[in-house]
Amino acid sequence: MEIRQLKTFMSIVKLGNFSQAAQFLGYTQSTVTTHIQLLEKELNTVLFERFGHQLMLTTDGERLYDYADRITKLAEDAKNQLDNFDVPRGPLIVGMPESLCVYHLTELLKEYASLYPDVELKLKFGIGSDFRMLLRKNMMDLAFFLEENIKDSDLVSEFLWPEPIVMLASPGHPLAKLECVQAKDLREQTLIFTESGSNYRTVLEESLAKAAVRPRTVLEICQIQTIKQFVISSLGITVLPLVAAKEELAAGMLVALPWQGPDFNTNAHLVYHKDKWLSRTIQSFIRLVQERLLK
Repeated sequence: MEIRQLKTFMSIVKLGNFSQAAQFLGYTQSTVTTHIQLLEKELNTVLFERFGHQLMLTTDGERLYDYADRITKLAEDAKNQLDNFDVPRGPLIVGMPESLCVYHLTELLKEYASLYPDVELKLKFGIGSDFRMLLRKNMMDLAFFLEENIKDSDLVSEFLWPEPIVMLASPGHPLAKLECVQAKDLREQTLIFTESGSNYRTVLEESLAKAAVRPRTVLEICQIQTIKQFVISSLGITVLPLVAAKEELAAGMLVALPWQGPDFNTNAHLVYHKDKWLSRTIQSFIRLVQERLLK
């Protein structure tokens, strides 16, 4: 029985299926399956059973989870207590929205990797709701949030900077000719978004719902670069951080629409769980963020 097998087992339980656990851990799905098969063979039992599409723990699986939780925590505690090295090392899992990574954090991540080559830096893209779950399950060390405020009592947050958000269209789009754009003007328009749950997308969707406005189509695309290309091609309009569109705005490929609805603007925060043990690796990352990014 290996610690990594137990961690794989716990990740499946926390995330609900093999494929998400594989994606989170950076394994192939076959590797995750092999880990579970080896555990089941060694323990001479079955750990999971399926009811339709639902994955459930067997009774033995539930018993193993309690042991696995204690074993992995003891292993981590031992590592933390016995690690007397001054140089940060080991894994560091950091969550962040794509826009922050690409347009704000690239140089910082490059510098951190150069300063601390023994750290295994793992980046997870997503949104606040994903990060909250992973921080609370101790499956993520730190996360960058794009939200107006962080009010969760179990999370520690540090304000970094305000993040302006803009509504974008191609210069030839009919809405680009208006002196102001309101919720009613978005009726029968095609909206192009990143994944659901982003703060500024939620603000716009709530504004449209309040005005009883239904867009013609909502396209959900995970890549910001693809979203911009679609908007440049007049396939729809979008809402993105201003920093993500600065080059296209300066080149005249995109225009910022004069939105007259609720404010989209949000803030960047660095967040971790209040019960998280801040290792040297985590402390060094927080310190570099404070030195390079606090404004």
